[in-house]
Amino acid sequence: MRVYCPFCKKEVEYKIEKRDIKEFRGIEINTYENVAICKECHQDLYVNEIEEKNNERIYELYREKANIIKPQDIIDLRGKYDISQRELTAILGFGKMTINRYERGGVPTKSQSDYIKLLIDNNDKFIEKVKEAYKNNNINEKIYEKIVSKELNNNITKKEVQDNIRKYLKFVLNRKPDIYNGYKTLDIEKIENIISYIASKVKNLTITSLNKYLWYIDMLSFNQRSIAITGLTYQNQKFGPTIVDKKYDEISLLDEKYTREDIETENGNTTKIISNGNYNLDKISDTERKIIDTIIKILKNKSVTDISELSHKEEGWRKTKRFERISFEYAMKLNIVK
Repeated sequence: MRVYCPFCKKEVEYKIEKRDIKEFRGIEINTYENVAICKECHQDLYVNEIEEKNNERIYELYREKANIIKPQDIIDLRGKYDISQRELTAILGFGKMTINRYERGGVPTKSQSDYIKLLIDNNDKFIEKVKEAYKNNNINEKIYEKIVSKELNNNITKKEVQDNIRKYLKFVLNRKPDIYNGYKTLDIEKIENIISYIASKVKNLTITSLNKYLWYIDMLSFNQRSIAITGLTYQNQKFGPTIVDKKYDEISLLDEKYTREDIETENGNTTKIISNGNYNLDKISDTERKIIDTIIKILKNKSVTDISELSHKEEGWRKTKRFERISFEYAMKLNIVK
């Protein structure tokens, strides 16, 4: 191999000499570096490929010993918020090419590394820095809103979303036991398990039919025991009894026990409910299970239209005006079990 020697002022051959390196930036690393030596004047030469490998070896050990962030750590931070090197540089207030240099393998100082690591590990601190950069006009509003909105989305877990839906349903659907909920306190967990159980027994269970299944189950329960099973309140809608204020939409979004599937058809959109098979009937008594199975047996082989037409024959729907709540007093005259 030949390389230009600034001392000999010509291309020369060189040899490799291995030298020990005890420390780097005050940190003990105990490694070595390869140095190119001119065979003619015996001076140290700079060979880019050799120096790059030396730096790679030294930097890797130094990062490990001093707990310095790696290039990928910074790349991951940018990826998390979908921001460029230039945007991250502006947020941190570093020199123009600093982030670019670090991502290409350059080693930050210990203080800079610790600072960046703090922002990586602490989302709140990073957002504070973003707000500060926006206030100082270092980043524009578009970048600021993108980062903040992503952080909000990252902080909201699926479990939190599901829990919030349950809290919302309990707030809007829960009421003191009366004739409109079958004198039963609302039980969201029980409802979820019943829906999953029904879906496991009924092929192509649509959300429209599910409303009728639940209504008939509660009505039959009230007919036989003078108390409903779910605590839901129902109202008169065009295609039959439904959960009040169309809250079946929110109920269908609870996906721990079942999955909602929206399908586009020639006649419009259809929502199906598919059981996850993990329903738990421990809170359901044998009597309640028998009532649920009775309604499933009656309706499971009927079409959506047939089920809707059956519900239109019930006094609870016929004698109630559109959008009015359906009283459980009509449970005493159920046609479906006559």
